[in-house]
Order: sequence, then C-alpha cells, then structure tokens
Amino acid sequence: MISIAGGVYVEICTEPAWEQLFGSGGRAAAALSELSDKISLTTYIADKDRAALETLAATFGFDADGTSIADTALFYYYHGLSEPRIRPSLHLIPQAEPLTVKDTNILRFGFIEGDAVVHGDSVVYDPQSAYNPRPFHENGSTAERLAIVANLRECVSLAKNTYTGAEIEQLGKAVLDEEGAEVVVIKRGSFGLTVVTATETKNLPAFRTERVWPIGSGDVFAAVFAYHWADAKSDVFEAAQIASLSTAYYCQTKSLPIPTDISKTFSPSPLIAGPGKFPVAHNQVYLAGPFFTMAERWMIDQSRRHLSEQGFKVFSPFHDVGYGTASEVVPADIEALNKSDIVFAVLDGLDSGTLFEVGYARAMNKPVVAFVQNEGENNLKMLQGTKCEIVDDFASAIYRVTWAAMEL
Repeated sequence: MISIAGGVYVEICTEPAWEQLFGSGGRAAAALSELSDKISLTTYIADKDRAALETLAATFGFDADGTSIADTALFYYYHGLSEPRIRPSLHLIPQAEPLTVKDTNILRFGFIEGDAVVHGDSVVYDPQSAYNPRPFHENGSTAERLAIVANLRECVSLAKNTYTGAEIEQLGKAVLDEEGAEVVVIKRGSFGLTVVTATETKNLPAFRTERVWPIGSGDVFAAVFAYHWADAKSDVFEAAQIASLSTAYYCQTKSLPIPTDISKTFSPSPLIAGPGKFPVAHNQVYLAGPFFTMAERWMIDQSRRHLSEQGFKVFSPFHDVGYGTASEVVPADIEALNKSDIVFAVLDGLDSGTLFEVGYARAMNKPVVAFVQNEGENNLKMLQGTKCEIVDDFASAIYRVTWAAMEL
C-alpha cells in the first residue's frame, strides 16, 4: 500500500511520436499497479482533463484524487533528450494551495503548480527540480524514515553546494545530514547509482538496453524504489537494484506497469566501466556530420549539446574549425580524429566528408556510432561490415556512445 503525491501532465514528443497524460505522479502510479495491492494518487488536474485522469486510473487500477486547477501543464519535447517546453510558461502557472497526504508509505514528487505536505512512516522524496529543489522538511512535511532520490545536480543543491566533485560519497553524506534522511540515492544516468547510508555506500550499475526512452525514467525509478524500500521493506541496496532494472525495462519497452517478476524475466547486461574509467580518460568524441543547411546545423548543435551533457569533450568540425578551404579544414579535422576516442556520425544524406571520417576512424579501430534514419540497407553495408553501431533513434544513439566509452 502506497500513496503518491505527484503531478499529472500532458506529454508530447515529436521524435519518437508520443502523446500521453502521465507526469511524475501518473506514471509512478501506473508503474506500480502490478506490484502494490493499493495505490492512491493525490494530484492537481484541470477540469477538462479530469476524464482523462479517471481513464488512466481505471486502466491501471489506482485511486486518483485530483484537486481542480485552471490548466494542466503540457510538456513538449522535440526528442527524448530535449529540454521540455512547458505550457503555460513556469512564471505564468499560478501556485495552488498545497495538497496534504497522510499515510504509512508515501512517495512525494516535486510539483510545478503547487506543493504537497506529507506525513508518513516511510517516505521517499524525489524533488524533481533542475533549478531549485526544495528541502523535504521546508514545507512542514514529516517522516519517521526518509529516503531522498535525486540526480547529481539536485543533490548538489540539497547539500547547499558543499560538493566539490572529489567524492560522490561525501555529497551523499552531506545530503543525509542536511535532510535528516536514512538513505540518499544519487541517480547518475549511464553511470548507475550511488546509494549512501550512514554506515555504507555502494555504487550500483545501470543496464544496457537496445533502445532508450528517457522521458519519465526517473519517475519509474522512484516509484519502484519506494515500493520495495517502504512497502515491501526490502534492503535498501536491493530496492535500488530492482528499481534500476525496472527503469531499464521501461526505457527499452516504454511499457507500464512494471512486471512483478522483472528480476526473472528481464536480464539486460549491467554497465561496468572499463579500465579507461570514462569520463576521466576516454572522453573525446569526434562529431561527424554535414552542416550545410539549417536543419543539418540544428542536428549538429543537438548532438554536441547532448554528448557534452554525457560528460564528453566534443570536437565538432562545424564549431571548432568552421568553413574553409580543403587546406585549412582537412589537417585540423584529421588531427582531431587522431586524438578522439570515438566518432559519433550523423549519416542521413551520406555526406562524402562524413563517410570519409567514419572510414578513417574504423581504419584506426576507433568505435563509431552512426545515427541514421533514412537510408536503405544497401547504403549501409560498409558500416555494418566494419562493425559500426547503426542506430535510428537519437536518444538511444547518444547513450550508445557513452556505453562504448565506458568499455574502452
């Protein structure tokens, strides 16, 4: 039995196509519908979207209590890794009166349209704020046992910026002290999790999947962790491991709920960093791709941004060399290829320069991940035959580069 306090939002993604009413609270409730015998969701909802919320609750078998607000927020993503455009804009969303939840086991998410004051025995708190995560107790919430589930940036803020990057365990201990928590789970994307208690710290791996659907993956992790740690009373490290496995299942399938027998039926490979200890050593990516049109330059910009956010140093001929004659451009590009560890190639259109860069990299046995959506198999034979990774989903391609670097 678990109560969830979390937002319900409309989500739209262009590539890959997605349009659903979920949000952190709705997705968490859906994720747990085969695990927990009773799930209650407390949220905000616009009257025009109430029927959709009721349908979601009936489909997944949870109770939903929605306090009326003027507009349900809409999150628009161009692709799975893009920063969402939120409508109405955050500064135009009026703040509703706080919700109140009292129960034995509670999962509390941060909201954008209000807040939730919770009182429980075992409470998991995911602040869900990239810019200003609020401390758990600040609004009067209480917990006999408190677990914080947050990403690295959120933990730095909750620790009041005491983290210098030297030891992630120190960051976790600082959050433990500031929040009065029993456990802190630091989510680190492809690099897995760091679970910190007063007496023990463990790093747990993420898992390799064929595809990566990142929207809402953190919601699923928090939900499954909350069930196993708070409701099922599992060991904290076991709860985190199962939550990580469940998140990988969701990222690969986009499917909910999480199966009850996930540990027996889903067995992806754990991601273990190799001797290069990425991102310390093997961390330069050569970004190959044409940049002669606005659409091509946008694609290069997106690739550079999201590779950088994975921890890479990115060499981009467009950004770092620019246009010029062959005698000006080619030596700089070849030097960068020699110094780079991995090539990420945008290959739709089969630009001759990009194909040369891919061939040059493979001749030196450097890994190549190729993002391509609109080329026939005959045009890709040389890439397939030289063991390039060919991926037709952008978010999945970015993660494949990270995984390749971790294994160097």
